[in-house]
Amino acid sequence: MVSFSAKVAEHLYIPLSGRVPCCTGEAVVVPRFCGDSMDIEIIVIGDEVLLGQVQDTNSFWIARRLANEGTPVQRISVVGDDEKAINELFHKAFHRSDVVLITGGLGPTHDDLTKPLIARFFDLPIVFRNDLLEQVRESYRRRQLKFIETSRTQAEFPEGATPMPNAHGTAPGIWIERQGRTFAAMPGVPAEMRAMMNEFVLPRLRKRRKASITLFRTLHTYGIKEASLYEKLDNRQEVLEHARLAFLPSANGVRMRLTVEAPTELEAEGKLNEAEELLRNRLGNWIYAVGEDVTIERGVGERLKARGLKIAVAESCTGGLLAKKLTDTAGSSAWFERGWVTYSNEAKHELLAVPMELIEEHGAVSAEVAEAMAEGALRASHANLALSITGIAGPSGGTDEKPVGLVYIGIADARGVEHHRFIFDTDRAVNRSRSVASALMLLMDRLFTNQSGTGDPVLI
Repeated sequence: MVSFSAKVAEHLYIPLSGRVPCCTGEAVVVPRFCGDSMDIEIIVIGDEVLLGQVQDTNSFWIARRLANEGTPVQRISVVGDDEKAINELFHKAFHRSDVVLITGGLGPTHDDLTKPLIARFFDLPIVFRNDLLEQVRESYRRRQLKFIETSRTQAEFPEGATPMPNAHGTAPGIWIERQGRTFAAMPGVPAEMRAMMNEFVLPRLRKRRKASITLFRTLHTYGIKEASLYEKLDNRQEVLEHARLAFLPSANGVRMRLTVEAPTELEAEGKLNEAEELLRNRLGNWIYAVGEDVTIERGVGERLKARGLKIAVAESCTGGLLAKKLTDTAGSSAWFERGWVTYSNEAKHELLAVPMELIEEHGAVSAEVAEAMAEGALRASHANLALSITGIAGPSGGTDEKPVGLVYIGIADARGVEHHRFIFDTDRAVNRSRSVASALMLLMDRLFTNQSGTGDPVLI
């Protein structure tokens, strides 16, 4: 058998048995990550990803998590369940990256290739471990399931590698360090992978982080376009003296991401604070939240909670999607009162008291019905505000007068009711998601009133 060092040396073109100078002046073996950077690569394994049967959310989550840690990912690759392709990618990754994070292919079936291939790549024999078998059995007991004998293969493990505990499944992760590189293989199941990253991988990577650290901070705005934000920031050169600034527009508003580098976390935090203060000096209440995990629905919810208000919703074409968004956040009972999915005309009439003659005269998709739905929801609930959505999601059902993508959103509170008209797209999913995003934006806007005379929002 050709040794691991010999195999890898063919691809690295460096003397693995020798010692090379480190940037610190000390001599170590191939110290790729000892200096100003740590190259991290993600490999996603699975035919189902390449065939579009499963969406790859793992690499997105890992990359975002590592970026928040100040160690951004350099490369992401997706490879199918093909031994030759996986082996070639392992070789390339070992050559170019300090840390290789692998997801997928750790199950008990014949098409789960990651464990045998990573063992072969590092010349590690696979041995049976009774301690891992007991962990697998405990996983079954914890979920009150009968043990499946084929799961015994999860206790077969590359000798010399370190198992990563799996708190949510049966397949242990594989942690291998060789020649200054690290390979970490994790299951493709998102909950299992995330637990391993948080509890095992990240703590070890933090110990190897470069001397200077990178920190990010994201500020969320609503109701103002990217170009207008840029125009308002006439002090942006001053901001850039403290941090890099990126504008990230989406249907839910524009995010502004600040990035700083400093020798210590304390200094980096100081730079972020100074840059954020400069942004707030110009943007004021256009900024509604700060943080990576903030969403417009969470921002709306926290604003409602802070003011002691509750919302009710009445939906037609969105089929409950608005209610789902508003209740995705834990603790949403503090601001969400109730909701209706009134898909049919009869439901609008019976549950929200929308007059049938109003529907017959103007149609279910109309400004009049949207307002009546919002008013009906407000009357029939104990909420302080009500949102309604009625529209033609498509792909069929449109006319020249009322095309696919036409949506009316109503909003009602003690001050009265109003409606807003939109024409979105011909795609059903796009129309539903944009309807919800627009409704949340209108709700955010309703929680502010323009009292400044400058066009800027002021919290009421």
